[in-house]
Amino acid sequence: MNIPDVVKAIQSRDEALTIVIGNQKGGVGKTTNTYLIAYTLAKMGIHTLVADLDPQANATKTLMLTKSQQEDTVYSIKKTLMVGVQEKDLTDLPVKIMDNLDLIPSYIDFQDFTKYLYQNTNNEYEETHLLEPLFNPLKKKYDVILLDVPPFSIEITRNAVIFSDFALISLQTHDDSLSGAEEYVNTLSKLQQEYQLDIEVIGILPMLHDARNGVDQTIIQSAKDEFGEENVFTNIVTQMARIKRFPINGITDKDRFDKRVLDKYQQVTDELLSRIGLFIDDKEAK
Repeated sequence: MNIPDVVKAIQSRDEALTIVIGNQKGGVGKTTNTYLIAYTLAKMGIHTLVADLDPQANATKTLMLTKSQQEDTVYSIKKTLMVGVQEKDLTDLPVKIMDNLDLIPSYIDFQDFTKYLYQNTNNEYEETHLLEPLFNPLKKKYDVILLDVPPFSIEITRNAVIFSDFALISLQTHDDSLSGAEEYVNTLSKLQQEYQLDIEVIGILPMLHDARNGVDQTIIQSAKDEFGEENVFTNIVTQMARIKRFPINGITDKDRFDKRVLDKYQQVTDELLSRIGLFIDDKEAK
């Protein structure tokens, strides 16, 4: 299935294709991958929602700065994700960042999600399915939902995985990131078995790779040996200084340095869509 056909297939679905982006280790590029893939999907005409489930709210900060780059007005967030959870309604949370790209903003108050979870649920099923019914109405409004989750909260991870179709694993080419990826895959496997989930790992995306560094090459080869070469993205996000500027200024498309990053993420997103197409073909064959 070619990419235009995959896009059409996604857009023709009754509900959003939902992708959780994770790793058990922090600082491995999960958030960067989330907002740059989301930005690219939106530019391709795919109606995309980023749900920032991380109390550090880094995706929120970058995307709100991106919004301010494109508008003269000053926008302030009136309702956070945690308030939406407490009110049991997330439908009024999405903020329009640009055409085809919306954001559910997070804030530091979402660090109380675990406390709220245990105070307001009666059993393990309710604990793991708290977010799912809140996202179901949003799934009817979007083509793709990307979930940015924190590395150390198993409660948020469980709630996100429960209603996701795919998991994309960010792999910074460091040994502890590889260990985090292994732990994350084990967590996904346990949740799949426990709750009979259909979630699939769409692939491992190597991040911040330095082609001149032998250690980085070794980590990528180790990932291929561990997970299978076919499960590791052929497109690798190399170290680019402009990526570090986006969290300060927002995502921009003004010069060749911006375009270098955005061209790379177009390649990454094309590969992501191609991989989704393989799963669509497989399901249709069955």
